[in-house]
Amino acid sequence: MADVNAPPAEGTDSDVDGAALRGADGFREADRGQLLLVAGLVMAVSLVALVVLLNASIYSENLATRGIEAADGEPLEIRAAAVDGTGTLIDATNRRQPGSYSDARTDVEDGIADLDGRLARTAAGQGGVSHLNLTGDELREGRYVTGPVDDSAAIRDAERTRAFVLDIDASSLPSANASTAPGDAITVVFNESDSNRTHEAYVYDPTDGPADAAVATATNGTDATETCQLDAVDGDRLAVGLTAGTVGGEPCPGIWPADLRDGSVTYDIEFVNTNDTDAEMTATVLTTTEPHGSLADASTPAVYDATLRLRYRTADVRFETTVRVAPGEPDE
Repeated sequence: MADVNAPPAEGTDSDVDGAALRGADGFREADRGQLLLVAGLVMAVSLVALVVLLNASIYSENLATRGIEAADGEPLEIRAAAVDGTGTLIDATNRRQPGSYSDARTDVEDGIADLDGRLARTAAGQGGVSHLNLTGDELREGRYVTGPVDDSAAIRDAERTRAFVLDIDASSLPSANASTAPGDAITVVFNESDSNRTHEAYVYDPTDGPADAAVATATNGTDATETCQLDAVDGDRLAVGLTAGTVGGEPCPGIWPADLRDGSVTYDIEFVNTNDTDAEMTATVLTTTEPHGSLADASTPAVYDATLRLRYRTADVRFETTVRVAPGEPDE
């Protein structure tokens, strides 16, 4: 009978397996496994830390952005109030038709000083300080032109025009279409002073459709193109906003000539085919030349625009800007 307690004979499988486990190759394989586990743990921890840092960075940036936007909003609100208040002041002064430009200028300057005080009180309520004043360009003299329109009416040497509205008795609109408009329609002519070029805006009752009013435009009186039609006239009067690009309060883009938008061209404004219509106009024009014809008597010196400097400061914000205020100018 074999002795169960005897050691295994040399060369058996048990002896080989034990040697393999105790040998260098066995320990090397174990070390590699441990390194893989440690490396995986390090990478997992690193990824978690990276995600935490990234989230914190995004959160901090969002907070900072919201703070900047809120801070920027305060001076922009003050700026908007300064522009709106000055525009309203200028137009109200011109509508009162002061006897001289000096009177109009004094009224506007006094009004801006009062507006400065009001804005300063608003800024103080927000923990800031503001100051509004005219720049070296200050105010520019123009003419407030209003009155009935006929073929004798003319405005000379205009550099810019704003808030130009032609108000027409809708029942007196002549019938026409784009091709017959140059001979029949109520026409506003912009005659460039330094060239032979003209720009025309025609207003008429269209004969080729159910609309009640239409506007067409042309250059040098040729190839008139209809820009819009108005399906129904609201009331007895039709207001054509030439600088605003509206007819009866509805959008009608393209009425104002693009060449006259930037103030680089001097022009005369004349009227054609208006003797048999009931039409009036209102505009503020950058010119010191008195209007001619039917517009001469009711037109007065006026403030055309104002250039302002606004400064606003708080503990966190410093804001300074210069802005020209000319309400009702056509977009450049």
